[in-house]
Amino acid sequence: MDTAQRAARKAAAEQRQVKQQAIADAVAKLLEEQEVHINEIAKAHSILPEKVRLLITRETHYRKRHEELLVNTLIRIKACQVNADLPCGQKFQLKELQEMVANDPDMQNLDEEMKQKYLGELKESCSCKAIGIQSTNTVASHDVQATLKKTYGELQALAHHTGIYSCLFITCGHVYDMHTATWFGMDNIMDFWEDQMKLSPDYIVKQLELWACNEEKIIEVCDSLENMQKQAKNRLDTGFSSITKHLWQEKAVQLQFANFEQIKYKFGIDYEGWPEGILFCSPSKIQTIDKICCLWDTIRDNSFQWVKMTSSQHHEYWKQVDARCKAGKMVGVPCQGCSDKGKKHKAINDKNAPQASKKACRGQAQTIPKSWELITTLDEESDGGEYA
Repeated sequence: MDTAQRAARKAAAEQRQVKQQAIADAVAKLLEEQEVHINEIAKAHSILPEKVRLLITRETHYRKRHEELLVNTLIRIKACQVNADLPCGQKFQLKELQEMVANDPDMQNLDEEMKQKYLGELKESCSCKAIGIQSTNTVASHDVQATLKKTYGELQALAHHTGIYSCLFITCGHVYDMHTATWFGMDNIMDFWEDQMKLSPDYIVKQLELWACNEEKIIEVCDSLENMQKQAKNRLDTGFSSITKHLWQEKAVQLQFANFEQIKYKFGIDYEGWPEGILFCSPSKIQTIDKICCLWDTIRDNSFQWVKMTSSQHHEYWKQVDARCKAGKMVGVPCQGCSDKGKKHKAINDKNAPQASKKACRGQAQTIPKSWELITTLDEESDGGEYA
């Protein structure tokens, strides 16, 4: 490095220092003026300056509700340790557990990995309590009543704001369940079942209760591979039917996964949100429980949707398919040929086969002979000569 380059770098460094010092002086002046204004506002409104500073700063000092805290995690772990073998009347209370946690050096000197592990266990425990099975039928019945009361209120409020109609049928899933079957409807929505379907709501909910108790669907059965395949297939068919019902076709468009490219080419129907790592095929062909669970979760939270392509997208797809066809590539899956293709079929004369009626034969077109030429014999020529 020569002298000129060193001098240029030195001058640039001096300029940066001067600029940084000017910024620091400006910020310091701003802070001084801000502190003066804060004190004036606090004095004018008879509050502490700290309150004004909290209102000025945008950083929040509050946590989300129901967030899992490390303190609660440590108390839970200590309660599991000391209250595991004690009867109900002799277990340690919350204040005693807090003192134990504060006096335990092992819990006060945890590394970050152990903290995250304990927090994960607490989150799993909370989610299990929220969606897990209740311990007794009485607790389950109270839970059902409280949840339904909240649901009824939300539906009523939604109907008041938006003018919707909705009805709800609730039944138990086992004969030993304590909550009874019931129904709920907006305004006169239940008149629809009596006027149009000729069924009373009480009869419907009674039949629903009988069906549910006879089925005895437990969690293991509901989460089985066969049941989840069926549910996913039904939801996909329902969504596909709803998006293709506007098409003016003699027959409804059937969802065919193998030849979906032809459906996309003809009608401009596409999909979005199919899970990555899973082949686009019928759910009945997915034989892995993890993949079918992933697909069902995607369908249930509406991440997967059938969409209508725009005119430009459809036209662009036409060009792509036409280019593939010209290149000799197969588009879609060809139909399977007959097993006896190329073989001659023998005519079978069955005497017991039904015969066509005379009226049907009368309407059939008569076969035209291959030739109209008449062949005369010598006898006919001689007879003709005599008459001549």
